[in-house]
Amino acid sequence: MGSGAGMIVSVRGEPRFLPALVVHSVHARPRLSAVPGSPLALAWVAGKVVPVARLGEAGPHLVVCLSGGEVVGLWGVEVLDTGFFQKSEHGVEHAGQPVAPLDVALEIEKALEASA
Repeated sequence: MGSGAGMIVSVRGEPRFLPALVVHSVHARPRLSAVPGSPLALAWVAGKVVPVARLGEAGPHLVVCLSGGEVVGLWGVEVLDTGFFQKSEHGVEHAGQPVAPLDVALEIEKALEASA
């Protein structure tokens, strides 16, 4: 089936695959600023303000992704591995286990609904 470049991240304790094409950058724990009236936060990343969706409890990484043509940070994730992974029917294989892709747009929607 070929290989898929990207990273394996842990979201709420579950491994998920993020394709390299959607990953913009990864940063150590940034300082987040709350946005009044919004479930999103803001972070200063590489000289720019980035909206941040919280996917879980505080994690060690902020993964900045492209979703729907917009740059957004994903907070509450941990990067487990990066590289080329064997594609499988349901995503990729990592350490002999299937790993489903992370639907960034769906995760952002869930983060917005969780605080509504």
